Amino acid sequence: MRNYIYIVAFGLALISSCTGNKSVVRSKEHSSQTRHLENVRFYEGGTLTEIIDRAKKENKLVFIDIMAEWCAPCKLMEQEVYTYKPLYTKMNKNFVSYQVDIEKGIGPNLSILYDTKTVPTLLFLDTRGRVLAKNKGALGIQAMLDLVDQVANKQN
Repeated sequence: MRNYIYIVAFGLALISSCTGNKSVVRSKEHSSQTRHLENVRFYEGGTLTEIIDRAKKENKLVFIDIMAEWCAPCKLMEQEVYTYKPLYTKMNKNFVSYQVDIEKGIGPNLSILYDTKTVPTLLFLDTRGRVLAKNKGALGIQAMLDLVDQVANKQN
């Protein structure tokens, strides 16, 4: 009985910790929207083709964060990993970043196209839509930095 109470208390604490309030600034760019979160730029809406075209135009690669609104590890990455200055500096320099909810918009189609069943899934693509690297599950700051460096250096 005591273990059951601890499990219920832990579950409630976990659920209540996932309701962060981050302000989101949206501005219209082309047919996609841009969201700035502490200097990390994710494009929302639009199509994968538009994101790839933007990456070609800017001579960058594509990073896709396939996430879900209810996903605690996704929220943790958004709040702790993507806000780390050395990481977002590299990301903004080398990648056009695209954040997609696996359950909304084009998320279900992307999950089929790239065989994604886990959130978060981090995809690094070239400008032809081919997967350069794929990570299933959340990463910490150092692991994400290492992966970004690996992918960016592979293309240079």
